[in-house]
Amino acid sequence: MGGDPDERPHPDGGVDDFDAIVAGWRREGEVPRWPDEEPAADPPASPPPAPPAASVVRPPAAVAPEDEHFVPPEPPPLPRLAPPAAVGLVLLILGIVLVTAPGWVGVPETYGMPLGLLTLAAGLGWLVLRLWPSPPRPGEDDDGAVL
Repeated sequence: MGGDPDERPHPDGGVDDFDAIVAGWRREGEVPRWPDEEPAADPPASPPPAPPAASVVRPPAAVAPEDEHFVPPEPPPLPRLAPPAAVGLVLLILGIVLVTAPGWVGVPETYGMPLGLLTLAAGLGWLVLRLWPSPPRPGEDDDGAVL
């Protein structure tokens, strides 16, 4: 095939793009090699050799000053817990206690599981029903469509 070891054919008959790019770099000058890679034959002498790395001048990287960095604003405080939400959370906590340790609240073990499951269902239902939008009150400004 070709004289360059990097231009290996693919089973479909083409040349691998990566290998073609590396072969092109090697034709232009010196390319770093993998530590376990054997040195290839000398590249053709037609192109001029690449300048040494020390003579290549690169522009300095743009470095932002230390004092100019983004500081996010303080987050707004958490809203106060509304009384209906507090009732739903108390029902959930009470349901968990009734299921796991009914003796803490003075309920016999045989009644703890059913009462705990009912209390958990009531707490979840209470919190979910609070999500239902209430109809606008008379005299209240309507914002239009509700999404």
